[in-house]
Parts: sequence; structure tokens; C-alpha cells
Amino acid sequence: MGHGSSRSPSSANILSAEELTLVENLFKSMSRSSGSIKREDIFKHWSTHLDDVLLQFVVRFLCHEPGKRVSAVNGENFGRLYVFAVRGSPEERTNLIFNGFSEEEHKYEMPTETFLRYIQATINSYLRLQKNSCNAHYLTWSNIGCTVNTRRIGMRSRSLCEDLIKYGDVLTVDQVESWFVTAATFKSIQSHVFQYLYLVSQKKGDKNTSARISDLNLLPICGGLENTPHFPSILGLGDVLFLNLSLPHELRDEWRFLFSSQVHGESFSTMLGRVMMEGATIIILQDMDDHVFGGFASDSWKLGPNFIGNQTSFLFKLEPDILTFSATNYNSHYQYLNLHQQTMPNGLLMGGQLNYPGLWLDCEYGAGKSSVSCTTFQNYVQLSGKEDFKIKHCEVWGVGPKPLDAQEDVREMKSVLNQDPTSKMMLELSGRKLHSEGLREEDQ
Repeated sequence: MGHGSSRSPSSANILSAEELTLVENLFKSMSRSSGSIKREDIFKHWSTHLDDVLLQFVVRFLCHEPGKRVSAVNGENFGRLYVFAVRGSPEERTNLIFNGFSEEEHKYEMPTETFLRYIQATINSYLRLQKNSCNAHYLTWSNIGCTVNTRRIGMRSRSLCEDLIKYGDVLTVDQVESWFVTAATFKSIQSHVFQYLYLVSQKKGDKNTSARISDLNLLPICGGLENTPHFPSILGLGDVLFLNLSLPHELRDEWRFLFSSQVHGESFSTMLGRVMMEGATIIILQDMDDHVFGGFASDSWKLGPNFIGNQTSFLFKLEPDILTFSATNYNSHYQYLNLHQQTMPNGLLMGGQLNYPGLWLDCEYGAGKSSVSCTTFQNYVQLSGKEDFKIKHCEVWGVGPKPLDAQEDVREMKSVLNQDPTSKMMLELSGRKLHSEGLREEDQ
């Protein structure tokens, strides 16, 4: 193939030596060293790994030569596919889609629904490749019964393309190229799909290839449910993928199961005992109208009258629409938690004001509220079916590693036990022994 075959005329992207070896070895294997790969062999080798819609796009791109019916793929196009899909510019990624849309003369327009099918097929292919490669992160979720919700992935595809859908039934090259400039989440998934594809298609038994495959993770490890098969989560694998990609990078490697109302019972104090001092968390709720929604809280939950958290916090909806609401920076009302106070509201809040919350869970378990407006988060709409809602299901995950300062938090709580009986109660609820109980003297 040579370096020239791995570079597009408009791009400075060149395959690294390791990538060049990877692509050349695969091309040699699939072409049986004949210098070209038959069209039918592309289907044969990749039909198990790619969604059929994406596979059709890929084959048309590889065989693209306007006005001709090409029956074989040369090394240049085989290398170009890798470069365009893995780290291509917006122009190159757009070129991949439009050249893969039709084998006729070059197209400058595409039906919006066709583009949406390409997006959905790419997401489906990512999860299929994870399964086929027996990726350790994927297996931790599939082993507890977490499955692919195809309908919700279709909704997610439309959500990702919200800025394109407004153009109507037909999209132009320029519109798609402009979309790719800011489509960081999809570009990451697309890049991983084709890195996986070229790696899992290699001959079996290469330890270096296996190591590279295992390093390609967009899904987090699922922790804390090793002994709980068929966990009753309301999340699908696609939900986990996209929520994870919305988190700060340092929190994406691991999710730790903390609480489920179906596992631990419907108790606000039990929930707090399991989530406090656990670092950043994701709360997912289902109301009686079957709306599914929640929020990412950037800081450990702590009792107190003040707001905590930072601008990485966000709220989201998963049903009946898929929406994400990032911080406006208008105020810093990201997290609030209080209990057993006479002069302050008692419960958990994310966003808005104490009486007009983005998300509120009352200390009397089962009652919640989501206001019609919330200035803390951009483009916010009411999360729940009704403003005042009843909880059908609640689950909480710790995201990222357990904070190293958790023990320091425990010491701080112990130091104020006499002054703050609520802290004492919460320490007991969290399952931490009060080793100094009975040894300390009461304050005079």
C-alpha cells in the first residue's frame, strides 16, 4: 500500500507506523495477497461486525468511482477509509458519508432520514463490536442483563442531529460538514467503530492486537453488582454509553452501583446512607407516567444549607424524549441536600431554586418535583410527566473512582457528632461504625 495510500489529498493525516502495519496486514489477509479485495469479501468479513446500513455505506465508499460499477477495493481506498473514519476532518467524514450514500455521480444532497439511519447504524455497530470482541467493560453490563434498547438509540440519533433536522427533509454537504465541527460525541463513537473493526478483523492470537482492543473503551466498567444477576436497571447499554460520554473524562472509566429502590427499598434515608461521601453520582428516576430522567451531580452529597457542585453537572431526559441540559453558569445551584431542619426545605435538589427546582426529591420518599423552568441549566424543560410527581423507580450510581478523601470526610463527621446529631445519624445509616461512641465526653 505505501504511505501514499494512507493519505487523502486534502488531509495531513498519515497513518502511524503501527497503524500502517495494521491496515496493510488486514488488506493482505482480506485480499489473499492479490492486490485487491472483492466486494463480496468485504460483506463476508464485516457483516458480523457492522450494522447492515453502515456496511452498505462502507462498501459503497470503498468501491466509489462515479459512473462505474467497481467490483474490487484497492489498497488506497482501504487505507483512506481508516483515516477518514478514525481521525478525519469534518470534510473527510462528510466525504465518507456522501461517497457511501451513492455509487452514481457525486451527490451533494442526502435525505435527512438516510443520514439519521447512518448515525444509528454507527452506534449499533459500536455496541455490536464491543460484544463480538468480548470487551471486559461491555461484559460487566451485559452480565447483569443490561441490553441494547434499539428504539432509544433511534431517539438518541435524532437528538444528536437536532441541529440538522431543522433544515428539513434534505441535507447538503455543507450542512453535514458544519455539523461535524461540533459533533464531538459522535466523532468519538465513529472513530472507535473503525479502530475496533480493523483490529477485530485481524488474525486471532496476536497479544498486541488484543491489548489494543481492550484499551478502546467508551463504556465504563460496571462495579458493585458482581453478585446480582439480572439487576432491574432502567438503563440500556446505549444510555450508559451516552451518559458516560457526557461526564468529565476522569470519571468515565468506572460506574459503582450505590442504590436501587427495587433492591434496597423505598427509603430516602437508606438512599442517602448509600450515596453520601461517594464522590460524583448519577441519579436516574422513573415516575408514574413512565418518564425517565435524572441528573449528574459533580460533588459528593453532603448535608448542609448551602449549594455545592460545579458547572460539569447536568440534568437529562431519557423518556419520552432524549435531552441533555448543561449548565448555564447563571447560578451555581447544582446540588443541595438537607434533612431534619425546621427552617430549610428537607430533601435533595439539583438546579433551580428551593421552591422551583429542576429536580427535587422530598425527604418523604416517593414525592418529587420538576418545575417548568430552571435557570441553572440550558434549554431546560420539565423532566417529569407532572410537575409534582411520584417515584416509580430510583437508582443511583457513583461515577469514577471512589474518592480518596472519603475517610477524611468520615473523620470530619465524627468530630462534629456531639454538635450535629443529624451527621451522627447519617454516619450510622451509611454503615460506618462509630468507634468513638461511648468514649467521648459530652460537651458541657
